[in-house]
Amino acid sequence: MPKIAIVGAGITGMAIASMLSRSHEITIVARNLPGDANSLEWASPWAGACFLCLDGSNAHEQRMQADSLAWLWALAESHPESSVKRIEMNDFQDETPWEKIWYKDLMPGMRKISPEELPEGVKLGMRYQTVVLTPHIFLPWLRKQLERSGVKFVRKELKALNDLKDFGHDVLVNATGWGSKFLTDIADEGVQQIRGQTLLVRTSYDKIFMRHGKDYTYVIPRLDGTAIIGGIKQIGETYPEVDQDIKADILRRVHEHLPNIFPSPQETDFEIIQDNVGFRPGRPEGVRVEQEILGGEKIVHAYGTGGGGYVFSFGLARATATLVNDYFFKIPVARL
Repeated sequence: MPKIAIVGAGITGMAIASMLSRSHEITIVARNLPGDANSLEWASPWAGACFLCLDGSNAHEQRMQADSLAWLWALAESHPESSVKRIEMNDFQDETPWEKIWYKDLMPGMRKISPEELPEGVKLGMRYQTVVLTPHIFLPWLRKQLERSGVKFVRKELKALNDLKDFGHDVLVNATGWGSKFLTDIADEGVQQIRGQTLLVRTSYDKIFMRHGKDYTYVIPRLDGTAIIGGIKQIGETYPEVDQDIKADILRRVHEHLPNIFPSPQETDFEIIQDNVGFRPGRPEGVRVEQEILGGEKIVHAYGTGGGGYVFSFGLARATATLVNDYFFKIPVARL
């Protein structure tokens, strides 16, 4: 049985393992593992974690997102204990017209929102069904599923992928997210750390509110009496402290957009459970999913999803699994 080492135990690495574990011997190697205490060293635990198709995606990325939706949609039915649930999305676009919405025929129940229901300044509103999940439940759940199928987890901090040269694998999968910027033999300068800041609040609100544009704002219910509210994208920023001005601005925006749900912008009028700061693994060139021979080692890269780790998840995993299996039939061009 071929031996595969996957570097990274976030949603990408574990989703890839789920695609390969039936026909390969899989070991996931990572510094951070599901079930660990909170850490800013990886992105997956901090995600809003709803499925939202990403504007500007190329055809390959669209295919991966569609494949991921199919997987997550089925999980909501087959494994409710995973925390994956179906939910209504209210998707508002300040600039993108209906004609440019590539996912209009993908999302279940897709329909336009009437103009009189649109917030001021919004060009297009859409309502459809999607899925949401809770990372601190989903990640340990998926780990347990993988361990039952024989996947091994090894805690190890790497400075380079080459640190695993004697690990005994046939193919190595690089699912390190923004770590690919810092691995010395990858050193992908195109990778960006994108700071996000959100709040976990108590609310019975049960629909996703998402506005794209100048006032990038969202409310993502977990359907457990809580919701993640945001948002902010700060490219290249890595300070871990909660920015109180950003926090106040998030509270103001969710109040202005949903005054019946959040009747005040004052922090004292919200039941705030937790402040969150995390760093998304962005890559302006798009998701990297490709083969490479590096130092004589067969590698498949799978990273650069930005804020779409869960959006790509099982679709990126399927594409990666295809490239892993291709290694047993053809040899790619080596990097000199």
